[in-house]
Amino acid sequence: MKKRGNPGKDRRSSATRRQAPKAVKTKAAQRRPRIVDLSLPIQSGMAGIPTIRFYEKYPVKVLATTVINEQQRGFLQTQGVDMDPQVELHGTMNTVLTISSHVGTHIDAPRHFFETEASIDKIPLDRIVMREAVVLDVSHLPPGAAVEAAHLERTGVKPRKDQIPVIKTLWTDRMWGKPDFWTQMPYLAPSVGNWILDQQVPAVAMDCFPEIAWFRGIPRRPEQRGINHKKWLGAGIIMIQFLTNLALMRDHFTLIALPLRLKGMDGSPARVIGVEM
Repeated sequence: MKKRGNPGKDRRSSATRRQAPKAVKTKAAQRRPRIVDLSLPIQSGMAGIPTIRFYEKYPVKVLATTVINEQQRGFLQTQGVDMDPQVELHGTMNTVLTISSHVGTHIDAPRHFFETEASIDKIPLDRIVMREAVVLDVSHLPPGAAVEAAHLERTGVKPRKDQIPVIKTLWTDRMWGKPDFWTQMPYLAPSVGNWILDQQVPAVAMDCFPEIAWFRGIPRRPEQRGINHKKWLGAGIIMIQFLTNLALMRDHFTLIALPLRLKGMDGSPARVIGVEM
């Protein structure tokens, strides 16, 4: 006679088997990285450096030139999305973008200051993708301050040759889109150019202006024009500028910075993210 099993035990075993995938899924979810967007939003009217005429000549425009239907047109209006005044009903939504390569969050290639050096589509991506970033926090400095090498030294942080130093002032976090964004922005003094150069890093990132802020009347000698750019780009140190949301990041994180593949060009708007496990 065939021996009968314990029905209660069988039911419990079956229930346990059904619940197991849920437990595995929960553990997998716990291992998922935390991803933070470190890029400023791209939108019409983004302000470039004051006193430089081509930012006025070529203002940033992000316009929906066609929409699916009247319903979508109305919806986009409620969302504050810019549309061409003659936007067409086309059955699909399409957007046209006009932007300088040096507005908002962007990446500079050596060609920005050196006639025949690497363009943005030729820079080695391994210098700016999946790199460990180390934060140098100088956010205690007041608005308009000059960040000096001594300030970086006092952070106690020494980037290794395989790390990307991230200079954190929190200026974009606090002031992006406000009238004083440019007029009171902290900037990097020439001494910072030498300090970063000495670390022999693959790239450098920041959330403030990388040069003497001459556009608001701070004295600058002719030989100091673009001095930090020239030091870094001349040494192959890629520049990642105007990050945001650094207040959300720990002192070490993985940085991924991707420019558009603009053939032969000097720089590009970029999507930059920070990843923490």
